[in-house]
Amino acid sequence: MRRVLPGLALLAALAWAAPSFAQTAALTVNGSVSITTGNTFQTVLTAVPALPVTRRSLTIQNNNATDNCWVYVGAAVAAKGTSILLLPGGSYTRYFPYVPADAIQATCATTGNTLYVDTQ
Repeated sequence: MRRVLPGLALLAALAWAAPSFAQTAALTVNGSVSITTGNTFQTVLTAVPALPVTRRSLTIQNNNATDNCWVYVGAAVAAKGTSILLLPGGSYTRYFPYVPADAIQATCATTGNTLYVDTQ
């Protein structure tokens, strides 16, 4: 004959009765951009205004087959030397809680190059 400890039985009962909390689905916003002037930084995402608004994820991908692109995170003057280099087909991806809330600027080597940009 098995003996069930009262505390263990209560714990098991609570585990079965606990409600489940579904996560809220986040919509993906595609903000892809075309570079208006090669080698000149342009804003691709503005800063998130204030908490509690946050970005859940961020992806920026260089869509170009041969040209490099650069991504700058922050409000200061963007320069290639202080930016993230994206080789052709390369991407910069961040997930919550490591998604920057700062403004993001980017440029590519040639006018008309494109960057895929999405956020949640």
